Amino acid sequence: MKNTFLYIPNIIGYLRILLAICAFWQWEESSRFFFLYLTSFLLDAADGYAARYFHQSSELGALLDMLTDRCATAGLLTLLSHLYKEYVLIFLFGIILDGFSHWLQMIAGMASGTTSHKQAGRFKLLRVYYWRPVLTLVCLLNELCFLCLYLLHFLSTQSDWNKLIHIVFYVSLPVCILKQLISLLQIWSSYIIIFATCPIQS
Repeated sequence: MKNTFLYIPNIIGYLRILLAICAFWQWEESSRFFFLYLTSFLLDAADGYAARYFHQSSELGALLDMLTDRCATAGLLTLLSHLYKEYVLIFLFGIILDGFSHWLQMIAGMASGTTSHKQAGRFKLLRVYYWRPVLTLVCLLNELCFLCLYLLHFLSTQSDWNKLIHIVFYVSLPVCILKQLISLLQIWSSYIIIFATCPIQS
Protein backbone atom coordinates (compact mmCIF):
# COMPACT_ATOMS: atom_id res chain seq x y z
CA MET A 1 0.00 0.00 0.00
CA LYS A 2 1.41 3.37 -1.02
CA ASN A 3 2.16 6.04 1.56
CA THR A 4 -0.45 8.76 1.01
CA PHE A 5 2.04 11.34 2.28
CA LEU A 6 4.05 10.74 -0.90
CA TYR A 7 1.13 10.91 -3.34
CA ILE A 8 1.94 13.30 -6.18
CA PRO A 9 -1.10 15.55 -5.47
CA ASN A 10 -0.04 15.82 -1.83
CA ILE A 11 3.53 16.71 -2.81
CA ILE A 12 2.04 19.49 -4.94
CA GLY A 13 0.05 20.50 -1.86
CA TYR A 14 3.24 20.77 0.20
CA LEU A 15 4.73 22.96 -2.54
CA ARG A 16 1.64 25.19 -2.41
CA ILE A 17 2.13 25.69 1.31
CA LEU A 18 5.82 26.51 0.84
CA LEU A 19 5.03 29.05 -1.89
CA ALA A 20 2.34 30.68 0.24
CA ILE A 21 4.71 30.98 3.21
CA CYS A 22 7.38 32.53 0.97
CA ALA A 23 4.79 34.94 -0.45
CA PHE A 24 3.66 36.24 2.94
CA TRP A 25 7.27 36.38 4.13
CA GLN A 26 7.87 38.94 1.36
CA TRP A 27 4.52 40.72 1.43
CA GLU A 28 6.11 44.15 1.05
CA GLU A 29 7.69 43.12 -2.27
CA SER A 30 4.52 43.37 -4.36
CA SER A 31 5.74 41.66 -7.54
CA ARG A 32 7.26 38.71 -5.65
CA PHE A 33 4.22 38.32 -3.44
CA PHE A 34 1.87 38.39 -6.42
CA PHE A 35 3.89 35.79 -8.37
CA LEU A 36 4.37 33.42 -5.42
CA TYR A 37 0.78 33.68 -4.17
CA LEU A 38 -0.75 33.30 -7.63
CA THR A 39 1.49 30.30 -8.42
CA SER A 40 0.44 28.65 -5.17
CA PHE A 41 -3.21 29.31 -6.00
CA LEU A 42 -2.96 27.99 -9.58
CA LEU A 43 -1.31 24.79 -8.34
CA ASP A 44 -4.64 24.09 -6.65
CA ALA A 45 -5.95 23.05 -10.07
CA ALA A 46 -2.79 21.02 -10.72
CA ASP A 47 -3.11 18.89 -7.58
CA GLY A 48 -6.75 18.13 -8.39
CA TYR A 49 -5.83 17.09 -11.92
CA ALA A 50 -2.95 14.96 -10.62
CA ALA A 51 -5.26 13.24 -8.12
CA ARG A 52 -7.63 12.24 -10.92
CA TYR A 53 -4.91 11.35 -13.44
CA PHE A 54 -2.84 9.18 -11.08
CA HIS A 55 -5.86 7.88 -9.14
CA GLN A 56 -4.32 9.23 -5.95
CA SER A 57 -7.24 10.89 -4.22
CA SER A 58 -7.01 10.76 -0.43
CA GLU A 59 -8.63 12.28 2.64
CA LEU A 60 -5.27 13.83 3.50
CA GLY A 61 -5.12 15.49 0.08
CA ALA A 62 -8.67 16.83 0.32
CA LEU A 63 -8.10 18.24 3.81
CA LEU A 64 -4.70 19.65 2.88
CA ASP A 65 -6.16 21.31 -0.21
CA MET A 66 -9.05 22.95 1.62
CA LEU A 67 -6.94 24.00 4.61
CA THR A 68 -4.31 25.57 2.33
CA ASP A 69 -7.01 27.48 0.42
CA ARG A 70 -8.68 28.76 3.59
CA CYS A 71 -5.44 29.80 5.29
CA ALA A 72 -4.06 31.50 2.16
CA THR A 73 -7.25 33.47 1.57
CA ALA A 74 -7.47 34.38 5.26
CA GLY A 75 -3.86 35.55 5.15
CA LEU A 76 -4.49 37.67 2.05
CA LEU A 77 -7.59 39.27 3.58
CA THR A 78 -5.69 39.93 6.80
CA LEU A 79 -3.00 41.63 4.74
CA LEU A 80 -5.62 43.73 2.96
CA SER A 81 -7.12 44.74 6.31
CA HIS A 82 -3.66 46.08 7.20
CA LEU A 83 -3.25 47.95 3.91
CA TYR A 84 -6.83 49.30 3.82
CA LYS A 85 -7.59 49.95 7.49
CA GLU A 86 -10.82 51.78 6.70
CA TYR A 87 -12.29 48.52 5.36
CA VAL A 88 -10.93 46.21 8.07
CA LEU A 89 -14.40 45.02 9.16
CA ILE A 90 -15.29 43.98 5.60
CA PHE A 91 -12.13 41.91 5.27
CA LEU A 92 -12.56 40.34 8.71
CA PHE A 93 -16.15 39.45 7.83
CA GLY A 94 -14.85 37.83 4.63
CA ILE A 95 -12.42 35.68 6.64
CA ILE A 96 -15.13 34.53 9.06
CA LEU A 97 -17.66 33.89 6.28
CA ASP A 98 -15.21 31.84 4.19
CA GLY A 99 -13.99 29.73 7.10
CA PHE A 100 -17.38 29.17 8.71
CA SER A 101 -19.17 28.25 5.47
CA HIS A 102 -16.57 25.60 4.58
CA TRP A 103 -16.47 24.21 8.12
CA LEU A 104 -20.26 23.91 8.20
CA GLN A 105 -20.25 22.21 4.80
CA MET A 106 -17.85 19.58 6.14
CA ILE A 107 -20.19 18.96 9.09
CA ALA A 108 -23.15 18.69 6.69
CA GLY A 109 -21.18 16.29 4.49
CA MET A 110 -20.40 14.02 7.44
CA ALA A 111 -24.00 14.21 8.66
CA SER A 112 -25.36 13.19 5.25
CA GLY A 113 -22.72 10.49 4.72
CA THR A 114 -21.15 11.99 1.60
CA THR A 115 -17.43 11.74 0.81
CA SER A 116 -17.04 15.45 0.09
CA HIS A 117 -18.52 18.68 1.42
CA LYS A 118 -19.21 19.51 -2.23
CA GLN A 119 -21.60 16.56 -2.58
CA ALA A 120 -23.99 17.29 0.26
CA GLY A 121 -27.56 18.10 -0.79
CA ARG A 122 -27.53 21.50 -2.46
CA PHE A 123 -29.72 24.16 -3.98
CA LYS A 124 -29.68 24.43 -7.76
CA LEU A 125 -27.38 27.46 -7.67
CA LEU A 126 -24.87 25.49 -5.59
CA ARG A 127 -25.02 22.60 -8.08
CA VAL A 128 -24.11 25.06 -10.84
CA TYR A 129 -21.41 26.61 -8.65
CA TYR A 130 -19.77 23.23 -8.00
CA TRP A 131 -19.60 22.37 -11.70
CA ARG A 132 -15.82 22.37 -12.11
CA PRO A 133 -15.48 25.03 -14.87
CA VAL A 134 -17.74 27.43 -12.95
CA LEU A 135 -16.05 26.73 -9.62
CA THR A 136 -12.60 27.28 -11.15
CA LEU A 137 -13.60 30.57 -12.79
CA VAL A 138 -15.37 31.97 -9.72
CA CYS A 139 -12.53 31.07 -7.36
CA LEU A 140 -9.94 32.50 -9.76
CA LEU A 141 -11.75 35.81 -10.17
CA ASN A 142 -12.39 35.99 -6.43
CA GLU A 143 -8.67 35.68 -5.67
CA LEU A 144 -7.77 38.06 -8.51
CA CYS A 145 -10.08 40.67 -7.01
CA PHE A 146 -8.19 40.48 -3.70
CA LEU A 147 -4.81 40.42 -5.44
CA CYS A 148 -5.73 43.48 -7.50
CA LEU A 149 -6.54 45.38 -4.30
CA TYR A 150 -3.16 44.34 -2.94
CA LEU A 151 -1.31 45.51 -6.08
CA LEU A 152 -3.19 48.80 -6.30
CA HIS A 153 -1.86 49.75 -2.88
CA PHE A 154 1.71 49.64 -4.23
CA LEU A 155 1.31 50.84 -7.82
CA SER A 156 1.68 54.47 -8.84
CA THR A 157 -1.56 56.06 -10.04
CA GLN A 158 0.28 57.11 -13.23
CA SER A 159 1.43 53.60 -14.05
CA ASP A 160 0.02 51.78 -17.09
CA TRP A 161 -0.16 48.69 -14.87
CA ASN A 162 -2.42 50.64 -12.52
CA LYS A 163 -5.00 51.09 -15.28
CA LEU A 164 -4.87 47.41 -16.23
CA ILE A 165 -5.19 46.25 -12.63
CA HIS A 166 -8.17 48.56 -12.15
CA ILE A 167 -9.88 46.96 -15.15
CA VAL A 168 -9.25 43.44 -13.81
CA PHE A 169 -10.47 44.54 -10.37
CA TYR A 170 -13.79 45.94 -11.64
CA VAL A 171 -14.35 42.87 -13.84
CA SER A 172 -13.69 40.47 -10.96
CA LEU A 173 -15.49 42.47 -8.23
CA PRO A 174 -19.06 41.31 -9.13
CA VAL A 175 -17.86 37.69 -9.08
CA CYS A 176 -16.18 38.27 -5.72
CA ILE A 177 -19.44 39.64 -4.30
CA LEU A 178 -21.32 36.68 -5.80
CA LYS A 179 -18.96 34.26 -4.08
CA GLN A 180 -19.70 35.83 -0.69
CA LEU A 181 -23.43 35.45 -1.37
CA ILE A 182 -22.81 31.81 -2.32
CA SER A 183 -21.00 31.32 1.01
CA LEU A 184 -24.15 32.53 2.78
CA LEU A 185 -26.21 30.10 0.71
CA GLN A 186 -23.77 27.31 1.63
CA ILE A 187 -24.35 28.07 5.31
CA TRP A 188 -28.14 27.98 4.85
CA SER A 189 -27.97 24.75 2.85
CA SER A 190 -25.68 23.13 5.42
CA TYR A 191 -27.98 24.02 8.32
CA ILE A 192 -30.92 22.45 6.48
CA ILE A 193 -28.92 19.23 5.95
CA ILE A 194 -27.63 19.09 9.53
CA PHE A 195 -31.05 19.62 11.14
CA ALA A 196 -32.69 17.19 8.69
CA THR A 197 -30.22 14.40 9.50
CA CYS A 198 -29.66 15.20 13.18
CA PRO A 199 -32.99 16.50 14.52
CA ILE A 200 -32.99 18.03 17.98
CA GLN A 201 -34.68 15.79 20.52
CA SER A 202 -37.25 17.56 22.68
